Amino acid sequence: MTRQDLLKSLTQLGLTKKQAAQSVDAFFNTITTALREEKKVSIVGLGTWEWKKRIARLARNPKTGKVVALGSRKVLVFKPSRLIKTKLKG
Repeated sequence: MTRQDLLKSLTQLGLTKKQAAQSVDAFFNTITTALREEKKVSIVGLGTWEWKKRIARLARNPKTGKVVALGSRKVLVFKPSRLIKTKLKG
């Protein structure tokens, strides 16, 4: 699904294209702002975005076989809600 598909769905509900675009932009901006502040974002029925810390570790370059040290870092993860998982299983 693309942003345009989402806008089309909202216009079918009675919103104008401009209102739909403003709603989608506000939704994405709100989530993005919260994630920039490293807050956990949880939307009931959809899922949760949160930052997880990955510890430093040794990895291997598959091309050369050399061992490389990877530093600790934060990664953004998304966990779908139980409702979404159930709907996807059918």
